[in-house]
Amino acid sequence: MSVAHDLFAETNPAYCAHAIALFAAAYSSIDANGPELPVVYLAVPVALSGDLAISFKGTNKNTGLLEWLERSPQVQLGLVECINASLGIVTEAIRFGCFSHLLTLNEGARLRVGKRKPKKSALSALSESTAQSLMRSERLGYWFASAGSTKRVFDMMGLTV
Repeated sequence: MSVAHDLFAETNPAYCAHAIALFAAAYSSIDANGPELPVVYLAVPVALSGDLAISFKGTNKNTGLLEWLERSPQVQLGLVECINASLGIVTEAIRFGCFSHLLTLNEGARLRVGKRKPKKSALSALSESTAQSLMRSERLGYWFASAGSTKRVFDMMGLTV
């Protein structure tokens, strides 16, 4: 019996909105203002990428973005293409999250967790790889917030704004 990878499920707006909410909650625990919108477009494809999953092994929320990138420079290979390919998916997830009150977007283009909080208990119903994707999203929230600014995150990732 072979196991099929369900790409449609992993690009579902509800699933991606949950990943964004976990990212925003972790980010907000360090920077109460919440993440600026551009870093969300960077975090989601990185967190959900099965190709990059191995680079998160041996890390935790205290590892930090720079240390992770130094350990895994391959993260930057093809990153621009990955981000560009996921723009529509991330936009739909943000819309879904805002309409369902899982996320809010303030005047400063910063995302916050909305009235409905992401439930960590939902992770137990997911496959191991899918749950790990959500945990990577949360970890990136801590790392991006600790990096300081959106510009600094993009600089560290080798991207220009």
